[in-house]
Amino acid sequence: MDIKDLRYFVAVYEERGFARAGVLLETVQSNVSARIRRLELFLGVRLFERHRRGVVVTDKGEKLYRHAKRVIALLEETPAAVKGKEAA
Repeated sequence: MDIKDLRYFVAVYEERGFARAGVLLETVQSNVSARIRRLELFLGVRLFERHRRGVVVTDKGEKLYRHAKRVIALLEETPAAVKGKEAA
């Protein structure tokens, strides 16, 4: 798992679909699907229930979303923290 996996996960969660997440991330839907599949295998849980009209997040996906948002925020704040600047 890496930060890009979490960013893709958050995009699918917020966009409620792999194709829409792909547009947001400027990549193809198959790349998004592959990242999410790899993340699900790594964690050993289903994060989304896939349907023709999009996706529905699972309970485990809800938990990961809250955690992923914190992790991403911390990583984005890290350069300023190291340089001794206040986060915006």
